[in-house]
Amino acid sequence: MFRKGFVAWSDNRQKHIVALVKFHPFATVDALVKAKFQHLAHHLVAQSTFQNPNKSKGPAISGKMYSLGWCNGFKSNTKLAITGIAEKVLHDRKGYEDLQKHVPKVNTFSGEQFKNLFKHLFDQVQVQYLGLEAPALSPNIEHNPDGFTSHLLLTMDNFANTSHTDQDASPYYFVTWLPINKKTGDLIEEDLDVSGGQFVFPRNGFGIDFTVFV
Repeated sequence: MFRKGFVAWSDNRQKHIVALVKFHPFATVDALVKAKFQHLAHHLVAQSTFQNPNKSKGPAISGKMYSLGWCNGFKSNTKLAITGIAEKVLHDRKGYEDLQKHVPKVNTFSGEQFKNLFKHLFDQVQVQYLGLEAPALSPNIEHNPDGFTSHLLLTMDNFANTSHTDQDASPYYFVTWLPINKKTGDLIEEDLDVSGGQFVFPRNGFGIDFTVFV
């Protein structure tokens, strides 16, 4: 059983990496880093209150997905738009605006975790991001020379997809799984009850079962 992390290869020749996986037990995480994870969880759950779940005509079959940042606008005949439902924002405009002020911290922390996992890969993604002259993750559309993405996705409620391949600008994804209370965003450090919990790469014959790490 892998408790710290592992590399998943596409085959025994170990020439192509499918995924790099690293686990961070809360008991061993630095208190400051743990606080930043907590801030991230609270922030994303708070952002979801100003949105409706993303509608999907594609592979999503269960659960909810929310977006933070800018929608894809780098293909022809597409629009660039920030997330946030006007009707919900009007109910608490100040709360929404204050929340957006913390987005740069979310961007910085996410980038730090990506670099800690695999700096060389982060550098590749950042070079591509800078080349696209994409907007910053925050509502300020100005380009961020220290950034690496224009949007983040949050999934909850046993989110699941059918097998599919996304045609995105970058072939890489950085994913963080956090055990949280979906209503409050509080981190769950003990008595975690995971149902489902499988993350599968069916075309590569590889998957992670999070129920064994409870």
